[in-house]
Amino acid sequence: MARFREKVHGVTERALPETVGVILAAGSGTRLNHGPKPLKRVAGRALLERAVETLRLAGVGPIVVVVGHAKEEIERYVAATGLEVELVLNGDFQLGNGSSALVGGRAAGRRFLVTMADHVFEPDAVRKVLTSPAAFALAVDTRPGFCDVEEATKVRLEDGRVVAVARQLDPCDGVDAGLAVCDPEVVFAAERALAEGEGSWNAVKQRWLAEGRELAAVDLAGSPWVDVDTPAEAARAERLLVRRAARGRSDGLVSRRLNRYVSWRLSLLFLRAGFTPNAVTGIGFGLTLFAAGVLALGAESPAALVAGGLLVQLASIVDGCDGEVARASLRASLRGAFLDTVLDRVGDAALLVALALAAGGGTSAWIVLAPALVATALVPYVKASFEATFGRPLPPPAVRVRFGRDARLLVIALAGVAMQPLAGLAVVGALSLLEVANRLAPAWRASAG
Repeated sequence: MARFREKVHGVTERALPETVGVILAAGSGTRLNHGPKPLKRVAGRALLERAVETLRLAGVGPIVVVVGHAKEEIERYVAATGLEVELVLNGDFQLGNGSSALVGGRAAGRRFLVTMADHVFEPDAVRKVLTSPAAFALAVDTRPGFCDVEEATKVRLEDGRVVAVARQLDPCDGVDAGLAVCDPEVVFAAERALAEGEGSWNAVKQRWLAEGRELAAVDLAGSPWVDVDTPAEAARAERLLVRRAARGRSDGLVSRRLNRYVSWRLSLLFLRAGFTPNAVTGIGFGLTLFAAGVLALGAESPAALVAGGLLVQLASIVDGCDGEVARASLRASLRGAFLDTVLDRVGDAALLVALALAAGGGTSAWIVLAPALVATALVPYVKASFEATFGRPLPPPAVRVRFGRDARLLVIALAGVAMQPLAGLAVVGALSLLEVANRLAPAWRASAG
């Protein structure tokens, strides 16, 4: 078990990046109605674990976590999960989170970034704040669309600087987003504020301004972030994270226009039930094989053919959930992507063979099956081979409308529902061959360069 002021996994001084992360996790968080607030799970991860992973993905490290309330439970959690953090105890956490920022800043001993354990950000927001060269820079949001504006700390801005900060501020230009990057001088301002009986983090900012120092503003301008103070805000944060995770950058038309409207809701259920991304991959693969088995019975039962087609489309929807769960829980990995890719190829082959069996399994079915199997395997192979060989992304295809796996499964599903398995097999093979050519042409041109 980690002890306070010890690094759990011992980071050497030479490996320390420039900015240290300081996560304030000392408060009691009574409004959330959940034991230690930093251990509240939101979209599959404890708030503290999510904050640590967000900072790491943004390039921040090492990371200091300031604890006070329920320190023993947080310490046990850190030890059990292997979080690479340094725990620092703030015995005066009741004075306010400014006292925790002071303790964390002292432990950092260099330029540091302050965030709250109960704030949910995307790594891009953290990276944006880190770009500020100011001695004290505050993340603000001039277009808040995800937080509770009434509860948020307000800011007034002039020429890219914060000139006033308070819970009640009228007029105001935005809200404090709960991220700040600080030079060591901010620690001394916190000491002076605390000496005058002001222990809040807002008091530190106000002290800085009162001393005539510049408090730079970094505008997140509508970036998604949530301050999780209540159960309702925790639920809102989960929905936000999962819906944004459902915006796959490489989505095909079917995924974007059909599947994602259902898959994100399933992903939310998977996350709340505690499923890992790989477990969801396994569920999707199992459902695909089951759909193939039902589809294959279509030669004897039209009802099985229709049911199999519907199951194929359900499997296609679930197929997108593992990526959503991985992105929403910050657990995306190359290992998971590899597993998903391999199982997708096995599932594709099983579905095509099922169509051939549903078509009667005669000579004509096997003749149509062979090129369909080759073509569907070549579609992802062209992309993988180009990127492995040249070390850069595959260029955009010649025709923007793509026939990827989402469209392929929809054709199989429609073939089952329409009770035309042989025609569906032929269409899948033909369109897959066209997609191979669509990808191969720009890849060949790019390889010449």
